[in-house]
Amino acid sequence: MYILPWLVSLVAVTAAAPSNIFDDAYDFSEELSEYFTKVSENIKSSKSRSPDSFNSCDTSKISLPSYASGLTAPDGLTATYVALGRGTQNYTCADSTSNTVPTAIGAVASLFDATCIAANWPEMLAMMPNVAYKIALPSNTNAKFPLANLELLGHHFFYDATTPEFNLDTTSSKQYGILMTTKERSINAPSSATQGKYGAVTWLYLTTKTGTVGDYKAVYRVDTASGAAPATCKGMPSAFEIQYSAVYYFYS
Repeated sequence: MYILPWLVSLVAVTAAAPSNIFDDAYDFSEELSEYFTKVSENIKSSKSRSPDSFNSCDTSKISLPSYASGLTAPDGLTATYVALGRGTQNYTCADSTSNTVPTAIGAVASLFDATCIAANWPEMLAMMPNVAYKIALPSNTNAKFPLANLELLGHHFFYDATTPEFNLDTTSSKQYGILMTTKERSINAPSSATQGKYGAVTWLYLTTKTGTVGDYKAVYRVDTASGAAPATCKGMPSAFEIQYSAVYYFYS
């Protein structure tokens, strides 16, 4: 029987984990239960798949999920990479009263390479943010992400107040480009999204602009989990972070 390596890694990592890992990072939830159920189903289905299919990262098989139809379709473009993003959405409050609403001041996230999962197991990928937003990032910034042992692909942050940047140049041997982007469209996350404490951040369609290194044309943020701010600043500090996760599609 042939099983995709990341499935094997996931089972091995979970089995070997210290018991207290379930007290925090892997705190039991309905999302976690659904995720492991899907892992089990995929392991069983691997019996009927050839070994070559598990080593394929054929990006031609990758497509933006049909349920993201509210965003502009990537017509004429090809998916280059897909990443699981894990980080924080950042906010400020002018005061701590209910008369003030939080102001978004960008985001910071690590991007982990989920391209092969998107090509082979798209339904699995869509579920990953629901679990990932509760898992702490590795202390070593170049380490793999515990969920499915994903390799670091890059970093996401804001170049300035209106420019989301995606830096995919992580090491001297991994120079995959830099994307300077601008927001073209956003839609609310569906009610089925994992809300976290205050809700799931919006789904986005971004296009690249001057400063981009590489042939990238668009970025999509979908399948968001958590990240939204509270409705008001009541009881909140002047600056705060909300944990989140999402799937990012990079198109050229």
